[in-house]
Amino acid sequence: MEKTRTYRLKRLRLLVPGAVALALTWLAQGNPGATDAVFSRSIYPWISSAWGFLPSLAPFSVAQWVVVVFLVFCVGWLAFYVIAFVRGKGERGLVIWKALTTLLAVVSVGYFIFALMCGLNYYRHTFAEEAGFTLQESTTDELAALCESLAENINETRGEVTETVEGPDSKSEADGVSAKAPDIYAESRGGFWTYSHEAVENIQVLAKQYPALSRPLYSPPKPVLFSELMSYADIAGMYFPFTVESNINTDGPFFTIPATMGHEMAHQCGFMREDEANFIGYLVCKDAADPLTRYSGYSLAYDYAIGALNRVDHERAVAINDTLSEAVKADRQARSEYLKQFEGPVAKASNAANNAYLKANQQTDGTRSYGRMVDLLLAEARQYEEKATVR
Repeated sequence: MEKTRTYRLKRLRLLVPGAVALALTWLAQGNPGATDAVFSRSIYPWISSAWGFLPSLAPFSVAQWVVVVFLVFCVGWLAFYVIAFVRGKGERGLVIWKALTTLLAVVSVGYFIFALMCGLNYYRHTFAEEAGFTLQESTTDELAALCESLAENINETRGEVTETVEGPDSKSEADGVSAKAPDIYAESRGGFWTYSHEAVENIQVLAKQYPALSRPLYSPPKPVLFSELMSYADIAGMYFPFTVESNINTDGPFFTIPATMGHEMAHQCGFMREDEANFIGYLVCKDAADPLTRYSGYSLAYDYAIGALNRVDHERAVAINDTLSEAVKADRQARSEYLKQFEGPVAKASNAANNAYLKANQQTDGTRSYGRMVDLLLAEARQYEEKATVR
């Protein structure tokens, strides 16, 4: 009996990591300044770089196989304890205890890793505060001006991609080459891995301007073998804290991928808010040397800005949309058709789960918080205009 009691107490020790994580989370919630200075800016970059070092060396997403192994473990765990319960006459209480404590131990350790590699960063200072952006209400005219500027940039960068693929003397898009130009262009430059390594280089350059993005190791974004499954779940990319990897869905049109890489790299740098990760993804792309990367970033920003304008001035939004080039419209139509084929209950369930996850981590508006990116874009535009005026 004494041996059994000792065994049970040993099992309870595995709950300590989870208790520590809960305590750290409670402290972080009430002390964003200290969380930012002590953890997010000092401890997190080093421990996450050390933890993610080995996975970063793999030429594939380690995260996807961790998920597969975990699912196999869950099935095996359930089968093992069901069989043990059926056969364990006289010891079924101990079998149940072992099953529950094993489950709680996995949750405890998993939550501890999550907190250190991701969760505590939800309570740090925002990127807007770190970068000195002032968020404020803006007029419809300011929003429209932003949309017009982004539309011009989209047309210009898309034109560079088309010209590179088709040649400077090409005048016709009737053969459909322009509509496929982003994918052809990306493949000619080496495909996914070229853009993955350039995403690291681009965020390193951006970190010189915004030191909060600095870290010892940037793990390059990885393609996911099961990308089609991600499309069914309406997931373009995912930061996986247990391997510190930025995982990218490669199943859709390529012009969306560089911005997604930037978004997931933002999470790797410790900025977990979705609106700010989108904004950082845009910043990572917009000053890149590669036109397709810039096109991807401007497209991401335009999606949010024109959506906001459409809600307050539909006619003006339509007029600006009409200024997009035929090649840009073709890209956007292709993306729409691609996404449409995955609409259904799986995508709805995934979005509901994501909404719950964001709220659980104090993004109280859930997925609606994505719209705040427009305020950041407007703040950046104002900051740029102020600097230009001073000069």
